[in-house]
Amino acid sequence: MTTFFSDWYYLSIRNIKQIWRPLLALIPSLFIPLFFFIVNSSSLQAFANLKDFPKDISYRDFIAPVAIFTAIFFSSGNAGIEMVQDIANGYLKKLLIMPIHRLAIVLGRLTEVAVLALFQGMVVLIPLLLIGVHIKTGFLGIVAMFTILILFAMAWSCIGMITALRTQNARLVQSLFILVFPFLNLTTAAAPKNLLPDWFRIVATINPVTSIIEGVRALVLYGWDSPAIIQGFLTALVLFVIMVSFTLISFRKALK
Repeated sequence: MTTFFSDWYYLSIRNIKQIWRPLLALIPSLFIPLFFFIVNSSSLQAFANLKDFPKDISYRDFIAPVAIFTAIFFSSGNAGIEMVQDIANGYLKKLLIMPIHRLAIVLGRLTEVAVLALFQGMVVLIPLLLIGVHIKTGFLGIVAMFTILILFAMAWSCIGMITALRTQNARLVQSLFILVFPFLNLTTAAAPKNLLPDWFRIVATINPVTSIIEGVRALVLYGWDSPAIIQGFLTALVLFVIMVSFTLISFRKALK
């Protein structure tokens, strides 16, 4: 057990160092969420005037959680690409022939995702707080919010790692980035569910990302008594367990 945690620790340190190489590569994933927040909070402000929109809530506060979610969502895309690089340069094969538990390899990569998600989420959160966005649940709500979002980011990053292990194709792994947009936009990110068209409402209900967004939004807007918080946390946790399990299974078909 001590060896497992030691392996996890040293692999995490090695992977975390890759976050800042190069530092400029982080700029797009920080700029885009703030850009869309500024544009959408201005252009879609009329939503707040509709009678079915939640009362006493500004549209700016309504979509603020989406900006944080987007920043963290983008942070999960590098794990698969880095896994392909480790396969190509032989580093992963060396790890696999050593007495290192495969779960430690996966968790080492996911720790990098968690650190990057926390960094990018905080960089986006601070400007939102400065312009007046209020987190109703306070500091503990911020902690809960990042717990949900980081769990989801780690689960989502497993998709890239699974693809990397099964295909070892860098171009295919990079193309997975396009999945972010339908999963993000076919939700209640821009409007409450009751204001969506029927078909859109059905898709948003099925989409697990909706539960994540609604859970984070409840922490920002409503308080601890909202059932959406528990639902968002459980959705993120279940996705994390399932995706990590599939990633471990994918090692069986890797590097044959």
